[in-house]
Amino acid sequence: MSGIANRTLNGSDETTNLLPESPKSPAKWDWKTITFLCIVLCITFDIGDYLIQAPRLRLYESIICDEYYSTHNISLPQTVPTGGPIPEQHCKLDEIQDELAMIQGWQVAFDSISSILLAVPYGWVADKYGRKLVITAALGGCIMAYVWTLLVAGWWHLPLRWVWVSSIFLMIGGGNVTATTMASTIVADVAPLDMRSTAFLYRFTSDLVAECLTPPIASMLMTKSVWIPLLAALGFELLGYAFIIPLPETLPQKTPEDTAESSRSSEALVEEEEQRPLLEADESDPKKPSRLSDMKESFSFLTRDKAVAALVFTFLVSKVGRQSTNLIIQYVSKRYHWSIAKAGLLLSLRAAVNIILFLLVLPAISTYAFPGATAAFKDLTISRVSILLMIFGTLVLSVSPTPALMIIGLVIYTLGTGFVPVVRSLITSLAESHHASKTSDVGRLYAIIGVMESIGSLLAGPGMAIAFRLGMKIGQAWLGLPFLVASALFGSVAGVVFWVKV
Repeated sequence: MSGIANRTLNGSDETTNLLPESPKSPAKWDWKTITFLCIVLCITFDIGDYLIQAPRLRLYESIICDEYYSTHNISLPQTVPTGGPIPEQHCKLDEIQDELAMIQGWQVAFDSISSILLAVPYGWVADKYGRKLVITAALGGCIMAYVWTLLVAGWWHLPLRWVWVSSIFLMIGGGNVTATTMASTIVADVAPLDMRSTAFLYRFTSDLVAECLTPPIASMLMTKSVWIPLLAALGFELLGYAFIIPLPETLPQKTPEDTAESSRSSEALVEEEEQRPLLEADESDPKKPSRLSDMKESFSFLTRDKAVAALVFTFLVSKVGRQSTNLIIQYVSKRYHWSIAKAGLLLSLRAAVNIILFLLVLPAISTYAFPGATAAFKDLTISRVSILLMIFGTLVLSVSPTPALMIIGLVIYTLGTGFVPVVRSLITSLAESHHASKTSDVGRLYAIIGVMESIGSLLAGPGMAIAFRLGMKIGQAWLGLPFLVASALFGSVAGVVFWVKV
């Protein structure tokens, strides 16, 4: 499928030239050019994001480590040179890792607030004033948040907890969640319907390739200095931001038919306002539905089908469980005495497995397995297998005494991460089955799913950090407690998935 995507974007597939352009987009450029520019913007910014992860963790650890040794007047071995940074192997004390986990966990929680509060308002702004305005603000806010962390940790030497203030900058544009949404919206605006899935596939694959290739580069640069990848990351983010300049606005324009319909709606609204005094007397009639009851009715699909309601809740629970993997670098570094640079290579392994999963395994199963079965049945079966893989993978991660077994557990877990998109497809099918229009509930359904996942992130950041800190206090064998908690959460999700029938 990636080959198809390449042919499409390079224009070598002759049939694509016969497809119509998006009829309502004001952009004058060819849709393939806009899609390519958007993907280049995203992958450049993604490279910056993946360059940050391991080096920033090591920078934070180093700062906490220096403060701990100076505060407690602990002498280092004579083999450690004086005047320089404390070697990493001396920074794995429980007290240091405890503070590091808390810094990271609460950062995740604070960062999620902007997406909970502002994702919908910025979506409205994008629909009214344009996609380019919102993605410019969102990526600008992300860059300012990152620059703040560099200033706090590297130049101003403020207490490290001041990095939490960076979350305020994500209010400008809504952060990564809004930026990702806008990138997908731009592609959807311009790509012909027949080619839209191919364009999305290419965007998704490019992100995985960036995640696969960037961590080894970051690890190599970290051997020289953590500041090399950290400043290089800022350079890539600024370069990605520059690609917004030539990006045209793609907000669909109203057609004459839309304008006429809007005019008729306005006239109807005026007429309704004129008649309101005559109708107000009837509003007190208890038999007439109130606005509250109208709102309840708009979300009645949750109460109408218990399976839909239960599956919606699994997005919150599974999000909390999936956040445990944010601790993978710190966990591996602490448990197996790996350097953070070496542990960061696991991000590449995870991305490589994801590429195989989403480009080969899942498409093959969907195409060739269960011939004659409905799409909902296929989705349900794949989701059941996926959640079992996630349960077993996190369980292995939590108890693995050796790095080899840990890697096996990580691979097993990653093979199950197709659960989220597959369940999203399943729940969409179930919601659509209750309406002849097939679309009336989907928008509200996705909004609720987004809220559930944002709440999950808010709970998971400090929650998993607390589990990691508790595991350290209990003993070395319990360092994998966050993954054990995740396995239990996935077990509850499995109960729901195996209960659902289609």
